[in-house]
Amino acid sequence: MLTFSSPWLACLLLLPIIALLLPKHRTQLSAIRFSRFEQLASLSTHKPTQGAVVLRRLFWQRSLAALTYIALVIAAMRPIWLDEPFTLDKVGREMMVAVDLSGSMEAGDFVDLQGDKTRRIDGVKSLLLDFLAQRASDRIGLIAFGDAAYLQAPFTEDKGTLSLLLKEMDVRMAGAGTALGDAIGVAVNHFSHSDTDNKVLLLLTDGNDTSSEFPPLEAARYAAQQGIVIYPIAIGDPANVGEDSLDIEMLQQIAEITHGQVFEAQDGKAFTQVYNIIETLEPQVFDSFTIRPEKQLYFWPLLIVVGLNLAALIMATWSARRKRGKHE
Repeated sequence: MLTFSSPWLACLLLLPIIALLLPKHRTQLSAIRFSRFEQLASLSTHKPTQGAVVLRRLFWQRSLAALTYIALVIAAMRPIWLDEPFTLDKVGREMMVAVDLSGSMEAGDFVDLQGDKTRRIDGVKSLLLDFLAQRASDRIGLIAFGDAAYLQAPFTEDKGTLSLLLKEMDVRMAGAGTALGDAIGVAVNHFSHSDTDNKVLLLLTDGNDTSSEFPPLEAARYAAQQGIVIYPIAIGDPANVGEDSLDIEMLQQIAEITHGQVFEAQDGKAFTQVYNIIETLEPQVFDSFTIRPEKQLYFWPLLIVVGLNLAALIMATWSARRKRGKHE
């Protein structure tokens, strides 16, 4: 369908008509009548010529001028061609990612993709940055927890902001403790505002809860009641003991209560199992938009009249040179 952004400019088409209806401007000049002009001319050394020439446009010149004006007005009205509207659905998955920033995440027993040992937190950040790069259409939220749990980002498609937040995270930013149960509680509260059917929490931790006000297993049962599936991802070596130890048994219980699955990510390759699980989840429709594509057409009348005027200029120049050549 053809439409115009500024249809009111069509009134400019009436200006030439109004100009034609106005009285013509005439200038009177003094003149001398001399009855013996030919005798006077014969006494001079100059050959008399016509004193005034009235230029009159040819039909094609008048037509070209009118067409140029009409084209300029049409271009100013900005014609637009509207295609048929269609609905665009934003489809993806919603999930929450909770990252442990406790002091034990500083242990350097994580093996990265290059085979080098690094801190647990650095391994987590590396895995999650790669994870975000593969989840272009998903909405992801971010939680950081230490002595307490904090929502860093609600569900968002802005992977750039999530990546920046991840890069700025470091050990003990939220305290030296591990509030594992509180992190689950924050995720449950945030999922209460979501309409998605597949509620997933990725819990990246060393699994040794030390400072939760909400016990992890009770928090897991509460999450299960809300339909949230938790996938605990144990970072580090399960053989470690003491402060750096992994409470893998508790993570397994959390997974069983919420019908999830626990993963032991001692290196970067193990995290691919999490990708496969998430790919099996059915995407949800977040939002729908009705879009009607439009094409700007204002440049077409301009191109046409510019081409015609250039052609007329070339023809006039060629004709003038041809006549000059005949006279010479």
